[in-house]
Amino acid sequence: MKLSCANFKKTIRDLIIGEGNYIESRGQYKRAMLSGQFALMAMLILIIYLLIEIIIRNVTPLIAMVYVVPLFLLSYSIRYHRKGEHCTANYFLLPTINIVVYLLASSESPNSGAFIYFLLTSMASFVVFDYNMRLWSILFAAFTYTLFVFAYFIDFSFLPKRDYTQDELLLNVIINFSIGLPTGAMMVYLLINLNYYNDMQLVQNNKLLMKANNELDRFVYSTSHDLRAPLTSLLGLINIIDNSHDKTESARYLSMMRDRVASLDKFIKDITDYSRNNRLHVGKENINLANLVNEVWETLHYAPEAQHIHFESDIPSDLEVLSDRSRLTIILSNLISNAIRYHDKGKDTRFIRLHVLTTDFGFYLKVEDNGQGISPEYHQRVFDMFYRANEKSQGSGLGLYIVKETLDKLSGSIHLESTLGIGSTFTVRLPVRTN
Repeated sequence: MKLSCANFKKTIRDLIIGEGNYIESRGQYKRAMLSGQFALMAMLILIIYLLIEIIIRNVTPLIAMVYVVPLFLLSYSIRYHRKGEHCTANYFLLPTINIVVYLLASSESPNSGAFIYFLLTSMASFVVFDYNMRLWSILFAAFTYTLFVFAYFIDFSFLPKRDYTQDELLLNVIINFSIGLPTGAMMVYLLINLNYYNDMQLVQNNKLLMKANNELDRFVYSTSHDLRAPLTSLLGLINIIDNSHDKTESARYLSMMRDRVASLDKFIKDITDYSRNNRLHVGKENINLANLVNEVWETLHYAPEAQHIHFESDIPSDLEVLSDRSRLTIILSNLISNAIRYHDKGKDTRFIRLHVLTTDFGFYLKVEDNGQGISPEYHQRVFDMFYRANEKSQGSGLGLYIVKETLDKLSGSIHLESTLGIGSTFTVRLPVRTN
């Protein structure tokens, strides 16, 4: 039942918006769908009335045109929705349904309840346009009121007058009310839904703004320190070299300078990754995971501290995942470089192992090492911005924070298992992304 309902909704969506077409704004999508549904309902009502005319009366070409022309205009409204020109679609829709309501209402008794459609069309003019187009909403609502006055206070009709018995009038009232009530409720529900969604977006944006402000304060403080510290150290080493005539000692200082520059370069790269993750949209492409892991290792394994680390990966060579390549690269680079940086020099055999587990819902990627390990009390804090569990750490304190923030963008998560002196295992979970 759920599947058939979902298929029906998709069919209606594809009919109105067009298969493969996409509307980025949730509000615009909802309004376009409601506008298209109005057009389809109006077309259905016109066809029903035309069939009744054919069965009961002799339909002249003029009367047939009164039904056929609105059908043609309403089909154009759907066509413009499929082209992505939603305002133009409404310019076809609203005048047409107003005229259709006028034609039907003016040919019937006021007691048939057809006036309810004037209320619905005036409401529709405020629902299918957003706030920026409110002037058009007001103009179409005024047009609806004008047609209402013509229909009930001027004795003229393009269609033959329909005379109903009391029972038929009651039946018409029931039919019109049964159509009007769910249609009006649908419009009110859309407005409530959009307001609720906008409220939730505002709450979420406020939370993100508070988070951004807190991070900015910490960012400015820590960045100024972490940028100045290597530069101050470099200046000190340069002064020492200037006053030194010992080549061996100068070479040692040059090596220390190289380390400071590498530390500064890593810090700047972390800042760049952090900025890119916040700014760029989430992309998706098919990625060969084994190849990407090998590319990341190729960029890292030439570092001096990585020379004696054995790297293992049991990721199948044909495994492809649909994800954001640049963000997945950032995650892998930070986790593997962390495993390199905090390896245990006292161990004869040092390793970094990667494992993958795929499920119907996504995949799990494990990065395991036998490095220094992390004490349990630090397991949650290591993902905080600028947090260093080890005072001797040469890292920026941004790496794992960037990993967590990047995973949040991908709707993923990370879990740490670690024992001090034994090693660490970071497990990344990423959901299946669909086209």
